[in-house]
Amino acid sequence: MISHDIVDLDDPATWPANLADLIGELASSVPEGLGTASDLQNAPGDLAAFDGQVRKMLAGRLLRTYHVTRLLDYEIEDVRALGLLALTEASLNSRVTRAMERGFILETDLPALEGSTALRHERPLVARSRFGEVSLVSSRQPLAMPWPLELLSKWGGEVRQFGPVSTDVEFERIRRLGRPTMVVTGIDASTAPAVVTGRGFVFDFIGVHLRLGGNGVTIHYGADIPSEQILDICHPGHAEYDRHTHFPRS
Repeated sequence: MISHDIVDLDDPATWPANLADLIGELASSVPEGLGTASDLQNAPGDLAAFDGQVRKMLAGRLLRTYHVTRLLDYEIEDVRALGLLALTEASLNSRVTRAMERGFILETDLPALEGSTALRHERPLVARSRFGEVSLVSSRQPLAMPWPLELLSKWGGEVRQFGPVSTDVEFERIRRLGRPTMVVTGIDASTAPAVVTGRGFVFDFIGVHLRLGGNGVTIHYGADIPSEQILDICHPGHAEYDRHTHFPRS
């Protein structure tokens, strides 16, 4: 890991002082009675206008983020050595080829695998939008929702979780390949690749400060995350993984 300060959205003690001061000032103008960070988008004042300032204050630091998936042992070692690589169609196909070369997948499985991708089941623009990025969340709070179970329980990633391989009993052995894995990464949230969904970072920092629910955004990180920015790789039995009691154990 490179020598950077780590900012944990869920832990205000890790926030740089200037960011903590700004968030405290913004939070002081927020009316009482809000339930979630999303409610802040309708609060008086233009809080969204401060998102660029928040991003600048995060420059040169690593924002702690989370990626959940299911990996074979050699794929885990690849993450340690190479980091998390933005998805490409070539890497989607290569993943199957490598698993077949190692005996985890049969050649007779290939037609079903080829027919079980987003490229076959989603509108072209939607399917293509899944490529060229690494999907992350910026807080532990979204990990408490049901959606991580699908990614932790089925090998192949979300782009391959369609069609017969996703549902048919005969392909259960493929779905259960590998181990459930949570990769903890650090990204510079001030950079262009850190594209967020729905709202800016400022709302979640204020939400944590005010102890609201619903904090954390999905980040479509449009670049590779190098190995030195992999902060941890967690499986069942690891304290960071096991804090999420609904995560699969195997």
